[in-house]
Amino acid sequence: MNEKRYLFVVLILASFLAAIPVAALEVPGDLDGDNVVSVQEMDQAQEDYQKGDLDLDGLEEIRHIHESYPRTVADSAGNEVTIYKPLERVVALNKAAVEVMRSLDAEDLIVAVDQNTAEEPVFFPELSGLPNVGSLSSPDTEAVLEQHPDAVIHYATVMVSGGDQLQADLESADPSIAMIRLDLSKPESYVQEVEALGLLLEREEEAGEYLDFYNASTVGISEKVAGLDEDEKPRVYLEIWGEYKTASASSASHQKLAMAGGRNIFENLSTTYPVVDPESVIVEDPDVIIKLCGAGDVQIGGYGDDALSEMEALRDGIIARPGWGEISAVKDGRVYVISNDVLSGAKHFIGVAYLAKILHPELFEDLDPVAEHQEYLTRFQGLDYDLGEHGAFIYPPIEA
Repeated sequence: MNEKRYLFVVLILASFLAAIPVAALEVPGDLDGDNVVSVQEMDQAQEDYQKGDLDLDGLEEIRHIHESYPRTVADSAGNEVTIYKPLERVVALNKAAVEVMRSLDAEDLIVAVDQNTAEEPVFFPELSGLPNVGSLSSPDTEAVLEQHPDAVIHYATVMVSGGDQLQADLESADPSIAMIRLDLSKPESYVQEVEALGLLLEREEEAGEYLDFYNASTVGISEKVAGLDEDEKPRVYLEIWGEYKTASASSASHQKLAMAGGRNIFENLSTTYPVVDPESVIVEDPDVIIKLCGAGDVQIGGYGDDALSEMEALRDGIIARPGWGEISAVKDGRVYVISNDVLSGAKHFIGVAYLAKILHPELFEDLDPVAEHQEYLTRFQGLDYDLGEHGAFIYPPIEA
């Protein structure tokens, strides 16, 4: 083979090899490339340590992987996720996952976040400054790969196409990156997802402690609500961010309302988040009206707002809608504005406590949602945030 032809072959081979995805996964102690430290490989590590070829820290790392890995869970998208060594670098595109990781004392593993998290410096002061790898609908795959993550967390049922595309891109570029699809915001799957994340992060004990707090809140409410007859539950018009945009029984918003002991007047509509005619609300004559703010067209309230004036104005506008003065909720003064910051995402159960207090003040006379909210922020989120001085979460304010 002449020199020119040899050089051509070398260049072609180099291009081919460069196109092959390079897996970043390297499991300490794994000698045969199956990502698992076997008994024989553990024995070899022990022998290397005795010969001075491996230090004590290295030996203990290999022993830990041998005893504790692999770890496998089923995520909420139906995928089987296997972790072969402790996670050290996590890209979290799910804001709820960021919050739960902080509750599990695992926020130090996060190396990059999504756009939504980056835009909340008050609630995520230490995390909003991390690299921003884009939105849920169109995450930047290159920016994700630049972080050299062990795992990426995306939602399972929110912005599904964006998550699917990112998962396909990562599997093509580096199949060693674990793609974890968890919502961590829906009541029906919340406990199982927190347990799964705790297992993958080696935070089982922290997950147990956190879920004890969660269950103490939700079970205490559900047990009392379960004892009510249907006619003892107030009929509620729930309006989310857009005007006259409500929620049917297929929505997470409806589930939270039901958890708190309310009856959704539009639960039987076929669309998940339908827009209704204003007259239909008057005809239904709800006992309570709840307006959600802090997202969509109503960007007010929440952790970054220390005044209730805008929520008050929003409530006044609802009361002043043509013909609504005849609705029972308006006549009885049972019109409330509540922030999306507490009714959605990882802390939705805090919002459920506020709702329960609104809907059944006598039944939940001893319930103090503000105290529960404060404990969550201080104990699990590690925030120096005093609810007595900051935040706008519900109007009119409720008494403990």
